[in-house]
Amino acid sequence: MKRDVILILEGGTVQGVFSAGALSVFEKNNLYPRIDSVYAVSAGAHNAAYFLSHKTKEMNKVYQEFLGKKHKFMRQLSPKIIFSKIMRLMIWNETFDIMNLEYIEHIEREVLQIDQERIKKSPIKFFVKVFDRKTFKAKLLDAKEDTLKRLIESANLPPYVNTRLKDYRYIDGGIMPNRHFIKHVIKKNPSKKIVYMYNEKKTIKKVLRHLYVDLGDIILKTRHFGFRYGWKHLRNVLNYPYVWAVNKFPNTYVIYDSTGNSKRKINKDKINAAFEDGVRKGKLILHELNHPIKK
Repeated sequence: MKRDVILILEGGTVQGVFSAGALSVFEKNNLYPRIDSVYAVSAGAHNAAYFLSHKTKEMNKVYQEFLGKKHKFMRQLSPKIIFSKIMRLMIWNETFDIMNLEYIEHIEREVLQIDQERIKKSPIKFFVKVFDRKTFKAKLLDAKEDTLKRLIESANLPPYVNTRLKDYRYIDGGIMPNRHFIKHVIKKNPSKKIVYMYNEKKTIKKVLRHLYVDLGDIILKTRHFGFRYGWKHLRNVLNYPYVWAVNKFPNTYVIYDSTGNSKRKINKDKINAAFEDGVRKGKLILHELNHPIKK
């Protein structure tokens, strides 16, 4: 069977449950022989690793049984504590934890194990998108080697995550999203069918609605990384991979979560709804790809 499909998975912390739902459908209906490669970032990279391990049931358990636990994955910080930490960041450049990647690493290594050997032996190419702190450019790393390390690098988001990782060269590739990534993949694979999975619908209207939050985030990251980073991030705001922009690319199939599941708040009902939305839209993609669907 011809390997004519490429998967691209965006991040978004617990919003990743949407692409988890779609990937569970792809596993159930054995899309593997058609997949040439997987490109992923942050939560999408972790989902991709479970998918390539043929363990989407375990992946679903991660969202349903582990990420929903308070004080384990998402730090439940009060506004007063957050304000205090932001002030310490601005004055002394002290990083602080909101997401606990050590908890995720423990799950993937010890509890619901990712099969690194199976990923390594798979004919499917697996790349994670990271941001190089030295060059200030996005980079693709081969995640078939040192898989768990690559996953953590892809999700490490200073100044908010795991201060023990602050000296890593590579961090979350979604820190400065732009269309160059999808353009690169399409240019490299002009004859492939590319499935692009958002974990929320990215539109100009939505970005503008939360502009004050995004600008605040840029200020904090600029304090941590320096003005070179802040200037580059502002230049990339207009070049975001919006849904309408990605839809214009040839041979590209776009799906996104329409349930409104938040990446900042954990709500189990929303998590379930987003997963089911992913299942439904995963079936639609299989239909678009003319791939048989099991009843």
